[in-house]
Amino acid sequence: MVKTGEWFSEAWQLISKDIVTHLILGLIVGLGSSITGGLLWGPLMGGYLWIVFRKLRDPEYTPEIGDVGKGFEMFVQTFLVGIVGGIIAALGILGCFVGVFVTSALVVLALPLVVEGGMDFWSAITASISKTKENLMGWILFVLAVGLVNAIGGAVGIGFIITVPLSAALMAIAYRDTFGLSGAAAGPAAPQAPAGDENVQPSEPPRPQ
Repeated sequence: MVKTGEWFSEAWQLISKDIVTHLILGLIVGLGSSITGGLLWGPLMGGYLWIVFRKLRDPEYTPEIGDVGKGFEMFVQTFLVGIVGGIIAALGILGCFVGVFVTSALVVLALPLVVEGGMDFWSAITASISKTKENLMGWILFVLAVGLVNAIGGAVGIGFIITVPLSAALMAIAYRDTFGLSGAAAGPAAPQAPAGDENVQPSEPPRPQ
């Protein structure tokens, strides 16, 4: 279920706890993506997602600016999902202006699936499409809301320093509530092992007499 209003509220609460750090991170990701023509958006936003996912697991974690580099440890996959996902999202323009929101909605969870799900870029894209099309209208409205916030931020000069952190938090929270996040403070519970299997040890082979 897409819960846009709740996700926005939680995302703001999350970034407001360490607002100065998030403003700096927003500046790094925003400028880094801009001056490279969007080529480094995937690795930079991937690193930001890593930070948010860790915060969701451990509320005591204090975000560190240097942790944005975690996205470069997954450079190939985050780079490719950023480029290919961006191309797929842009294809919607060929149909009509509204079409871009449809294609963007389909791939919105691709980058989190690489960073947190450990998938390769193409598996992440196809998994995102498969999941979001189950409630496509809800995801379209979510992407439309995020896009509107980003547009407002861009209209006020350096407003992206707050909209980038908000977007990262929204993607991470949306992923958590859709696919689950082991160890997170909220969201779907992690799958549990079958009862009685925890302490089962492999039996030893019989010893020769």
